[in-house]
Amino acid sequence: MRGTRTFVEQALLREDLLPNKNLGQNFCVDEKVLRRLATALPLGGRTVLEIGPGLGSLTEQLLDAGATVYAVEKDGRLYAFLQRDLASDRLTLIHGDCLRTDYSFLPPDFIAAGNLPYCITTDIVTMLLALRPAAMLLMVQREAAERFFARPAQKNYGPVTMVSQLYYSAALLGEVPPGAYLPPPTVTSALVRLELRPDAPRESTGSLIKFAAACLRMRRKTLYNNLTETPDLRSVLLKMGLPETVRGEALTPEQLLELYRRLNA
Repeated sequence: MRGTRTFVEQALLREDLLPNKNLGQNFCVDEKVLRRLATALPLGGRTVLEIGPGLGSLTEQLLDAGATVYAVEKDGRLYAFLQRDLASDRLTLIHGDCLRTDYSFLPPDFIAAGNLPYCITTDIVTMLLALRPAAMLLMVQREAAERFFARPAQKNYGPVTMVSQLYYSAALLGEVPPGAYLPPPTVTSALVRLELRPDAPRESTGSLIKFAAACLRMRRKTLYNNLTETPDLRSVLLKMGLPETVRGEALTPEQLLELYRRLNA
């Protein structure tokens, strides 16, 4: 099995590979953690987009669960390794930057998965929200995981929180200690499952993320000051029963959606 410390250590040694800190490479070496993530949803016959397969430890679990996997790897060394070392007629490897890849080939009901690099977790999650997968199975830094469950005005409450809560129901599947990785990071990680809500808004997730970001552009400023060039904002806030002094960070996800709809009616 690939998700073991022995396999990872031997593969890195055999291929003369050093984990790339700039790419946030921390390889999970706990099979139970990987299996918990890959079995958090029924994947048989489903299409899965995996971000950053690395040495293929999670990839193997996804394939064992019956998924058809498209894995995007930026590191050319790991891409070449996977081409040689992990063959399956249900696996397509893509060499490229996940943030700049064209995903038009994916079916509407695809599932996203991955052990996300800490340094660009927010960028990747924002990209995934814009793609609007049917579900996401993510291994992220615990601080990033907490954003999916944050409440208005909390420090970690932001655009990702607001939009993800509008479109997805989130579940924390467990924490992952630093010792479950090679090399071990300095922080604790977490497993998160997000499933598209049946009552998800019809609006584009990308448009709502941009709007939420504008509302929270300067967190200590009022919503009115952040959206100064927005016509009719004062009257819309009045109709919603919100004071002009309200801050964007105080809006619930539902209020954000209502404000967006009223301003774009």
